[in-house]
Amino acid sequence: MDPDGDRHRHPADDDGRRQEEQPWTNEQRADDEQRTHARIAESLARFASPEGMAAPHPYLSRYLAHHAAIGRTLDDHHVPPGLLPWIAGDGVRNLLGLPHTHRREQSWLTAWSAIEPYLQGADLPSRYSSLHLAHTALWFSGVPYSSLPPEAAAFTGSQLRVLWSQWAPPTNVLTTLSTESLVLTTAQGLDSAELLVAGTEFGSIELINTSTGAAVGDRIPAHDHAVRSLDFVPDPRGGGALVSGSMDGTVRIWDTYRGTLVDHMTLRKETWTAAVAGCRDEAGTLTVAAVDGRGGVTLWQEETGQRPLADLDPHPSDPSTFALTLTTDNADRQLLVGVGNSLRVWSVADRRLLHEHVIGAPVRTLISTSAPGRVVTGHSDGSITVWDVAEGIRAHFRGEGHPVVSLVELRVDGLELLAAASPRAQIALWDINSGQWVGQLTGHTDRVTALCTLDGEQLVSTARDKTVRLWDAQAVRGALGGTDTAPAATAAAITTEADTAPLLAVGYGSAHVDVWDTRRDSPVASFSTSPEHPVSALAWAPEEPAGRRLMWAAADHSIRCWDPDRDTDVGPSLKGHTLRVRALTSFVARDGRQLAVSGSDDCTTRLWDLSDGRQLREWKHALSVRAVAAVSDEKEGDLFASGGADGTVRLWGSTVSPVEHRLRCDQGVINAVAINARSTPLPPFVASGGDDGTVRLWELSDGAPLGEPLRGHTDVVEAIATWTASDGASGQTRPFVASSARDGTVRIWEPVRSRCVLHLATGSCVRTLSVRPSGRSADGVVLVLAGEAGVAVLDLSGLLTS
Repeated sequence: MDPDGDRHRHPADDDGRRQEEQPWTNEQRADDEQRTHARIAESLARFASPEGMAAPHPYLSRYLAHHAAIGRTLDDHHVPPGLLPWIAGDGVRNLLGLPHTHRREQSWLTAWSAIEPYLQGADLPSRYSSLHLAHTALWFSGVPYSSLPPEAAAFTGSQLRVLWSQWAPPTNVLTTLSTESLVLTTAQGLDSAELLVAGTEFGSIELINTSTGAAVGDRIPAHDHAVRSLDFVPDPRGGGALVSGSMDGTVRIWDTYRGTLVDHMTLRKETWTAAVAGCRDEAGTLTVAAVDGRGGVTLWQEETGQRPLADLDPHPSDPSTFALTLTTDNADRQLLVGVGNSLRVWSVADRRLLHEHVIGAPVRTLISTSAPGRVVTGHSDGSITVWDVAEGIRAHFRGEGHPVVSLVELRVDGLELLAAASPRAQIALWDINSGQWVGQLTGHTDRVTALCTLDGEQLVSTARDKTVRLWDAQAVRGALGGTDTAPAATAAAITTEADTAPLLAVGYGSAHVDVWDTRRDSPVASFSTSPEHPVSALAWAPEEPAGRRLMWAAADHSIRCWDPDRDTDVGPSLKGHTLRVRALTSFVARDGRQLAVSGSDDCTTRLWDLSDGRQLREWKHALSVRAVAAVSDEKEGDLFASGGADGTVRLWGSTVSPVEHRLRCDQGVINAVAINARSTPLPPFVASGGDDGTVRLWELSDGAPLGEPLRGHTDVVEAIATWTASDGASGQTRPFVASSARDGTVRIWEPVRSRCVLHLATGSCVRTLSVRPSGRSADGVVLVLAGEAGVAVLDLSGLLTS
């Protein structure tokens, strides 16, 4: 050490030391933190097995993705695909944020985020299989198995092969709710964090982080009955007031900053809260307005409490529909708008009635817009009206005939749009200035119940499928351009002959049918159907020397046959049903005849001879027939089953020992049935799936219950398929049952042990399941899934070794 070091130091050195000793800025600290976490993630990734089948160190499974997210290196290199099924702690979808962008370096992460909410309780083989399907479907749509790259053709740990898919698992699911939500709004919480607020049918309020989808705090037990209306009024001092109205006839006001109840209103007895709205005046005083189910409008203010304002006249066509909103005019006056038989406008300051306009059809929803004095009503007949509160109607859109239950204003690329929800799974988009329908958003698997926006530019929706979805500008542009990542499949059927190349027929919501050779990337044949009636049921007739015939349910309720090779209708049409045909199957009878079985909304199941189109038999249900199944077995003979909305399964047979049973299943509506006539060691059985989410087995011989219900689905079971396979190692036969539900999963059951052997997360409702023998294994099976997200063909031969 130089004793004269300080004396001989250059003055610039002092300046450098003083600069180094200056405190870091927040930006410098953030950059340093990012670099540190990036280095940690890079180091940890070296210890993660690319295939991931061996259990990773707990630190890797819990914290690697978190380090990568903070370090801005959250990609497939730093978080290998094989590690994803082991992830604990912060979910990948929360770390990625929403909406997800389809970036190649995050292809596995994006696939995992799409199915992550649907994998609770799934074992590792199920997680690997689900990830394999999601990744292949997202990135290799329409690519046949022979052309897939190695990472998609086989994925270590997966029990399936994706032979072909046109399936788009949703990547815009913000969160899944425990119960149906009827209303949405946004609010500000601590640190000005934007929250999504959902009011549920059981009276609770849920707060959701809009960036991650994570719950914020505990669910609030706000009301005794369903929360039907919400409004948030910001406070300049931070946070604000959340106003909730319920079917229990109360209105409650919550402080979102402190998380406390401020006050409550009780409306007239024996009525409900139809709508609420709130605002603040220049002094910051909060005013809340509410209308009850008989039209009584009540105002509440912080200083004076509540008092009645007026009674709205009920609409003669629907005397229980009332709505409220608050808006401002060009003079920045606060106006209260109420709707019953007329549209009335009051001044909030002095409570004077300023304007009144006649209403046509009853109003189901009312919103204010960004333009002063402009409000929009959605009506029970599906029409939409744009109003100037002073002058009356500015524009009227005829709509689509379904009641408008929710409306929001949306701005994308300079366009002023209205998003409208009706009792369907689609969200309609309208140009507010031209009144033109410009597109629709698809993805929900059940009717949409509520809409709101984030910053007026991102749309949020929820539906009876219990998902909350986020639609960014890119998704809206796609809807405006008429593009869909994968068209919704309304029906699907695959040929069952094991010694011929399989053909897959798919009916789409866009009212056309494609026939695919799954070894190719384009359809081999197609035809269009009635635009108003997409195909509701498909089935292949038994193959004959003249060729294959596809049976399809037509708009006139007949069943027609089509030859895809010659692109023409063939054979006689099957005529007799008087309402929509919901279910269809075919088989070769014991006597060699080619027969078909159909089920319809006309409450009948019918047996047909395909050679001449004659109806052979007819069976009746009390309500709509939702599902049919038929088999011909050397021992059991010809067997038929049908399931209906009356909650029963009917069994019939033209056998040596005739079968005729009426099974009351206690499963609610029966949506699916399937027959396994060669089941061993179990006796031959029929499987049923219903609204209670269970799968039940019944003996074919006497209709007796076979074992306990198979439980695991958390929503309505939509489809069932069954088969029997031989275990190559032991030679023992094992029956299997596949079931799909609205909970976004397909479950494969081994009923001998009453256990689920594969929990496949699809992220979207599968409405059709069908099976055929696999060319890979003599006793393997190919499973076809079809639903809102498209269609996928899976080889499940790997299950035989599990």
